[in-house]
Amino acid sequence: MKRYIAIFLLSLSLLYACTAQPPQTTPQLINVYISDSAYSRASVLYDCASTSTVINLSDPQSADITLRLGEPDHLTTPAYQISTEDILAIVHPQTGVGSLTLDQVRALFLGQVLNWKDLGGKDLPVQVWSYPDDDIQEILIKSVTDGQPVTSLAHLATSAQVMQGLIEAMLGSIGILPRSLLEGSGKDVYKVATVPVLAITKSQPQGAIREIIGCLQEKH
Repeated sequence: MKRYIAIFLLSLSLLYACTAQPPQTTPQLINVYISDSAYSRASVLYDCASTSTVINLSDPQSADITLRLGEPDHLTTPAYQISTEDILAIVHPQTGVGSLTLDQVRALFLGQVLNWKDLGGKDLPVQVWSYPDDDIQEILIKSVTDGQPVTSLAHLATSAQVMQGLIEAMLGSIGILPRSLLEGSGKDVYKVATVPVLAITKSQPQGAIREIIGCLQEKH
């Protein structure tokens, strides 16, 4: 009896060993850089990634896909518009001004207007906020200051999220923000520009990268 049991167990073992096992799929790692000003698209990016894809947030140099606002200077690699974004001039709600013109906004960022009362607002000193050299700062220089540098009196906000909090907290403040990141009490006084949101790749996208970009375009 023991012999028959041993033969039966051996047969089962051989049958299991010979049964084809499903191949194990190695997830594809895709490095993505998202600028601070485009970060509202992060959740859509993750939604667009398949179960066989892993999104890794990386630096711009390592990125397979870069998401940013506006077209950079000297673009030499493929770029695909996935949406658009309004860029707004935002002020502290207690400045006392209504809508502003481009000339007025330009004068503020160039340091030519130093007190809000000169624009019909309250007697408050102007506090200009700008960014490091990134996509939204490029838009500010191109669309507002017409290529001229922002006033040397400007304070530096390290990201759009930080800019939002600073404008709400500091009396007399002005800065720019993407509409998608505008929250709280900051007051919109001028639309600086409407710019494309771009997905930029190192080369012609293939496979999972192409699928992600197509999904981002569909979900804009």
